[in-house]
Amino acid sequence: MKIVIAGGGTAGWLSALFLAKQNLHRDEPAYDITLIESDDIPIIGAGEGSTGVLQKVLLSTLTELDGFGEKEFFENCNATFKLGIDCIDWNGVGDKFFESLSGTHTSLWPLDKDFTICSKYGNAPDSTPNKYLWENNLSPFVGNPNTKTNYDTGYAYHFDAHKVGEWFKKIALENGIKLQKGTKTDTNINSKNGVLDKVILKDGTEIESDFWIDCTGFNRVLSKAVGAEWVSYSEYLPINSALVYTHQYEEGEEIPNVTTAWAMPNGWMWQIPTQERLGCGYCYSDKFVSEEQALKELQKVTGRKIEPLRNIKFDSGRLKEVWKKNVLSIGLSSSFLEPLEATSIHSSIIQLVQLTQHHLSPYKEDMIRESNIKANNEHFNMMLDEYRALIQMHYITKRNDTPSWKNTQTELKREPWVESILEVCKWRVPNANDFPHYNGSAGWGVFNWILAGNDLIGKEVLDKSLHTHNFEKSSEQHYKHMVKEYEFDKRLFAPHTEFINWVIDSKEKNQKDLDKSK
Repeated sequence: MKIVIAGGGTAGWLSALFLAKQNLHRDEPAYDITLIESDDIPIIGAGEGSTGVLQKVLLSTLTELDGFGEKEFFENCNATFKLGIDCIDWNGVGDKFFESLSGTHTSLWPLDKDFTICSKYGNAPDSTPNKYLWENNLSPFVGNPNTKTNYDTGYAYHFDAHKVGEWFKKIALENGIKLQKGTKTDTNINSKNGVLDKVILKDGTEIESDFWIDCTGFNRVLSKAVGAEWVSYSEYLPINSALVYTHQYEEGEEIPNVTTAWAMPNGWMWQIPTQERLGCGYCYSDKFVSEEQALKELQKVTGRKIEPLRNIKFDSGRLKEVWKKNVLSIGLSSSFLEPLEATSIHSSIIQLVQLTQHHLSPYKEDMIRESNIKANNEHFNMMLDEYRALIQMHYITKRNDTPSWKNTQTELKREPWVESILEVCKWRVPNANDFPHYNGSAGWGVFNWILAGNDLIGKEVLDKSLHTHNFEKSSEQHYKHMVKEYEFDKRLFAPHTEFINWVIDSKEKNQKDLDKSK
């Protein structure tokens, strides 16, 4: 079966890698895969962060592809570790909390004992090892990349989106993916059944395919061609613009191991540390501040002169049918909320896992079977609607110090599922079973830090829950023991900047050895 991917970048070339794996260990390839890439369309992103699902891709899912792995990812993509999100000023100016990518050891219990006890006697993140690594800017590994011992913790990555796209492209081309250069100017829809038959490039080249993957970003060239409709989340989420820029490290500055999400008067600012620089941006609502005013706010808060790379306008939401006819949209073509929880790359990976493990078939009639398409779309819609609730939970805070924040608290439509969780928080600490479970779900292990950080679980509720589950007698002793153990364990781990410098030195040495061998 012939498959054509329209668009490169992270989503396009990652799609190519997942499909390339499906042809491994076969006498004859089951799929003829081509990617159309245009030099006219720039990659969006000055630095990007992931969730933990990328870790699995780098350590297991795609490691059968030659040259693909975590070590190579660090060396080629300016990658750094991401242990969580440092959330500043969300619940009021001067307030902050840590959103860990590592869960607690009791996260699946009827009452998350460690989370609840730490929330009572200290702070909720005291219950996770990442908090101690974050405070001391440590990596999650002992030693260096050649002697690493995986710690029992969750982590993800920060990286340069441009370099990731190029590295994915290199691996894909080495593993059988064909490249067609050109810009798409027209499409040909079958008048009988509505499927996409061909695309026409600017130079007149016509390309036909049985199945298409739309990775054309916000342009959504192929999904629009087959009539896919957009479902806006603007009633639920306040942001519709992003001012993107970069910032170089100062001499001797430590490379952070977390993403910074800093609430601002009219939205929030992100800082994503790569090996060479900080990728930054200000997500805001243009209903309350102009691009020029947003830039002034940034410069005032950071104390830096900022030269924006671009200003991006968007309508947060998703496609009503992410797979319609014979077109599947992935990446920004399929959906976009805002960068707060790295939902774009997370959902892209989950989509590709779902596609290759549940829906892909070399038989065209099975591939576009209605029941197959329906199952895929139901999973995707459920996932994105949950992410809408996750993002909205960040904005349920005490802040009302500006018209923008007042609007967020009083005018935005509240997600029904968010309302139900907040109702639970009035009388008990939620648990994992209060949250959806499916491939790609966020769940209690993500929502819990936001609920605690925004003070949505009161002290009385913590006490009642500990009493209900008979944990109150030994709770303070348990807290002190837990903190002592994590404080003791942190001495084992290499400093994050030292680890990254080792990666850089290793890469330079490998390059010198390669040059000598030529």
